[in-house]
Amino acid sequence: MKPFWKWGLGIAAGLIVIIIGINWYVNHRWKPRMEVKLKDLVARETGGRYQLNYDHLEVSLIGGNATATNISLTPDTLAYKGNGGTNRAADASYRVRIGRLQIKGVGLIRLLITDKVHINSIVIDTPSVQLIRHRQPDKDTTTVDTTSERFIENLAKTLTGTQVNRIELNGGQFEMMDDSSAMDIRIPHIDFAIQDLRIDSASLRDTTRLYYAKAIQLDVNSIDFLQPDSLYRLQVGLLHFQTDTRELFLHNLRYGLTVSKAEFYRRVRLAKDIADIAISRIAMNDVNLASWVKTETIAASTLRIDSGEIAIYKDKTQPNPPTDKIGKSPHQQLLRMKQRVALDSVLINALDINFTEVSDKTAKAGTVTFEETAGLMQNVTNDSLALARNRFLQFNATSRVMGAGDLTVEFRFDLLDSLGAHTYQAKVGAMDGKPFNRMLTPQMNVEIERADIQTMTFEMEADDSHTSGTLQFDYKNLKVNMLRENEAGETSRKSLVSFFVNRFLVNDSNPDANGVYHQGNVHLVRDPTYSFFKMIWHSIREGTKQCIGLGDG
Repeated sequence: MKPFWKWGLGIAAGLIVIIIGINWYVNHRWKPRMEVKLKDLVARETGGRYQLNYDHLEVSLIGGNATATNISLTPDTLAYKGNGGTNRAADASYRVRIGRLQIKGVGLIRLLITDKVHINSIVIDTPSVQLIRHRQPDKDTTTVDTTSERFIENLAKTLTGTQVNRIELNGGQFEMMDDSSAMDIRIPHIDFAIQDLRIDSASLRDTTRLYYAKAIQLDVNSIDFLQPDSLYRLQVGLLHFQTDTRELFLHNLRYGLTVSKAEFYRRVRLAKDIADIAISRIAMNDVNLASWVKTETIAASTLRIDSGEIAIYKDKTQPNPPTDKIGKSPHQQLLRMKQRVALDSVLINALDINFTEVSDKTAKAGTVTFEETAGLMQNVTNDSLALARNRFLQFNATSRVMGAGDLTVEFRFDLLDSLGAHTYQAKVGAMDGKPFNRMLTPQMNVEIERADIQTMTFEMEADDSHTSGTLQFDYKNLKVNMLRENEAGETSRKSLVSFFVNRFLVNDSNPDANGVYHQGNVHLVRDPTYSFFKMIWHSIREGTKQCIGLGDG
């Protein structure tokens, strides 16, 4: 009788020959049939609108591996045409290309025994996706294109029970355009990694996972977004998102005009605000994945905004039709957001903020600046469960007003009040008053010659209907000049008018020369056309006028 090891060697050799034979059959006979069926599947599930093509497909049953190169999913232009050349309505079309797709370590024995797919890794090299949105001329009669959504839903059902240890996407590109506007989004380089993907109902409900995955890491080198009207562009530098550390951060955010201010107003023909924003770093820490899985709420313990500048510009010489601003305060806009948000705190650090307005009377630009702004917002949310626990949004901040005086401010917003109730109080420390000329002189042809500001404090209560409160302004040696402007745009002092204003109208100090202290008592009914910030400025101006003797105290 032959030794046992010879029988074992013979059986093993036979199995190898069988596997090699099957592998040859798969690659030379079964693979062409599979290619036809795969292409037919894609065409059927997309309503015949897309074609699947690739240069080469290699399958190895021995290793459980498959590799495809130069894969493309492209629209079938003939299928997009109906009878007589009429375009069949589609919301969007796609072009997908993949340099190489590798699937490694498919568990064939497990597949045969359990009918479930287990894959060691999937690697997608240099993929590119181009999405083009199409304008629908008649929304009432257009048939909405749902083939893409149906394809994805069917794919998820087909892959139920699938487990993949790791998925990598290397060097991806994405672009989205709109054929009816200038809108364009470009992401030139994307790296993406998924760990432990399990497609089943339990994984979908697992709040420690995100979209079936135990861990996801996304790295993007830049994002470029051109708005549909082509007037603004948003640019973002490095973006990183990682679910196991629950962090998201991005660098070098920039949002600004693509045209000059003059061209902007020539196009919009309204006195709209122009925003120019540059932020060095934005980070979200301790992201709550469970909140997103359960209710699609963006929740985190902290959002940090570090170092940057926000500039707002408005030309009031442009047409400025009155619009109703009631119910449009910042906290009311937060409540109206469709996206649910629940942020425990928002930290702001080293932010320079400036507001510039061109006067409709003088046609000159006045500017107010707040340098080195730092602040803390707490309970930034529109989530009903979070609001049931705490209905107030608190915002405390410090800054250097006009680069000269220390400012502290506290806001408290009642997020459940139907009239948008809020309070604010602030204090400005000792400073020279002349830096305020950057705002006063262009706007009002008034110049502060000297003013020793000791302190200004105010406390206000406000809502959609009114503002009331007190303002205290302690100062010494106030002297102002009333100015005139000649045809060349040069200004000069109105000596006689300035003398009478300083001698008879304005208190040169508070307390005044008679020892009387003047306090501003503010009681204002809100003009519906006044914005939230204009109402704050109006309240401060009214209180200040009373303190310097230009209003009823």
